[in-house]
Amino acid sequence: LALALTEVRHYEEAESELRAAAEAERRAGHLRGRATAVETLGLLRLRQWRYQEAYDHFDEAAALLAGIPEDGEGAADLPRARALLERHRGRALRGLGDWDDARERLARALRFFRDSAEPYNTARTLTDLAETHLDAGDPAAALPLIDEAAALLQEEGAAFPLGLLRALRERCVAETE
Repeated sequence: LALALTEVRHYEEAESELRAAAEAERRAGHLRGRATAVETLGLLRLRQWRYQEAYDHFDEAAALLAGIPEDGEGAADLPRARALLERHRGRALRGLGDWDDARERLARALRFFRDSAEPYNTARTLTDLAETHLDAGDPAAALPLIDEAAALLQEEGAAFPLGLLRALRERCVAETE
């Protein structure tokens, strides 16, 4: 419900649902579920351009994941969950203008998604990395990342992110001329 509310920009209602979910997961003792709710609060903050709050939520989610024992419920999902959090932290750092740390976090996430053969998340992380280069004033570094992401998204049939990539590519080309 919270994700749908976020998509229609009912941010206060989405936040209320996410906080209720995090609390319910806390009461039930489900660290993974609580971490997911807190992570999603961070994604909500990214949508609102509240980057420091987003980053703080991602840190909190990572701390919750760290509490899951190796043989605990949800442990098998931890590497992927951590990679997603690295990606989200990189996005928040980009919003804060911390280009170097953003690139570092995004590169770590990218390695995981490439090694795990996840083309969609690889492409999305490449896009985030390209946006970081562009925002940092290096459109030439962004172009090959955009092209690689576009090829992956084309194979996945992901029309919406492809449209965003085309606009991003046009911006890069305009800034390199």
